[in-house]
Amino acid sequence: MDLRKPSGWFFALLGALLVITGIVSPNARAPLTAININLYAGIFTVAFGGILLWLARRAS
Repeated sequence: MDLRKPSGWFFALLGALLVITGIVSPNARAPLTAININLYAGIFTVAFGGILLWLARRAS
């Protein structure tokens, strides 16, 4: 089994949880930032997981 497939699912699910957290509770922020870091980190994590899943599918 290609390692990119389970890693891609892990990052996609983790990113989805971060996006949901960023949308549901936008006031849960890091103390020194004014941006919603959960939302932005979640979007990039979902994108990374999607890239890994795309690479795993392309390799098979």
